[in-house]
Amino acid sequence: MYHLNRNKEKISKGYRLKPSTHNLVFKIQELLGSNQDMVISRACKKYYNELVDKKKYNNKEYNL
Repeated sequence: MYHLNRNKEKISKGYRLKPSTHNLVFKIQELLGSNQDMVISRACKKYYNELVDKKKYNNKEYNL
């Protein structure tokens, strides 16, 4: 399970998400036993890495 250090200060930015996104985040929270910050952070990192990998693959494809 992933747990965020409870002593870390959170800075609220006021981002608004659609209700369907909130529901998805909540479902992932339940699966991981984590909080919203960890879920959103991990999702962003995973998406970022996916984009970087895709870009690397596309660059290799053109350099053949």
